[in-house]
Amino acid sequence: MKKIILLISIVLLYGIQINAQNSDLFFVFLNNNPEKAVLSKSDAESLQAAHLKNMDKMADEGKLIAAGPFEGGGGMLIIKAENQFKAWDYLNSDPAIKADRFKVEVLPFMTWNGKICKSKNPENMVTYQFVRLISDQYFKGDENKMIHDNRIFMADLFNNNKGEVLVYGFFSAYNDGMVIFNTTPEKADYLISQHPAIKAGQLSFDLKPLNIAKGTFCE
Repeated sequence: MKKIILLISIVLLYGIQINAQNSDLFFVFLNNNPEKAVLSKSDAESLQAAHLKNMDKMADEGKLIAAGPFEGGGGMLIIKAENQFKAWDYLNSDPAIKADRFKVEVLPFMTWNGKICKSKNPENMVTYQFVRLISDQYFKGDENKMIHDNRIFMADLFNNNKGEVLVYGFFSAYNDGMVIFNTTPEKADYLISQHPAIKAGQLSFDLKPLNIAKGTFCE
C-alpha cells in the first residue's frame, strides 16, 4: 500500500488558521453509481433535498469545509475529521450516500499551493476546471524522480499562472492529487499536459468542470 504523507500545510477555515500538521483533512469524491436504483422524480428531489440539508448541517458543525458538484454528475467534499474512520462516520449520515447513490472515495488531503477558505457567500456559484491527478501503480520508471519533478513543476505552475491556478493539493506521496484552474477547459488541459509525470506516464489526469461557491479557494 502506498505510504500516505503527513498533512503539513496551512488551511484557512472560518477565518481561523489551522496547523495542518495536526489537522485532519479528507477529500471525498462522490462518484456516480451506475447501478443506483431508478427513482421517481419526487423521490429523487426529496433525496437531493435531504442530501443538501445534511451538508448544511455538517458545515454548521465545522465538519464540512467545501463542497460542489461536477458537471455531468457526482461531486466533491472536503471534510475535517480526526481520522478516516470518523470521516466515514460523518458521510454515513448523508441520506444519498446511505441510499447508495454514489461510489464514495475518502482520501487524506493536503494543500501544497493555494488555500481553502470558508466561502462568505455560498449562493454565489462559479465554475472552475477541476483536475484529478492519478498515479499509475504499474509505472516502471524512476518514481522518486517523478515525485521530485512534480513538486518543482507544480510550484512553477502555481507561481507562473497567478489567478489561473488556484489550488494544488495531493492525496499521497506518489503525485496523486487535484488542481483547481480558473481558466478555460482548453487552457487547463494544455497546462496540466506539460506535467513531467504525465509525459512520462507516471500520472494520468481527469478534467471536469466543478461548480462551487466563489471564495472557496480564497480567490
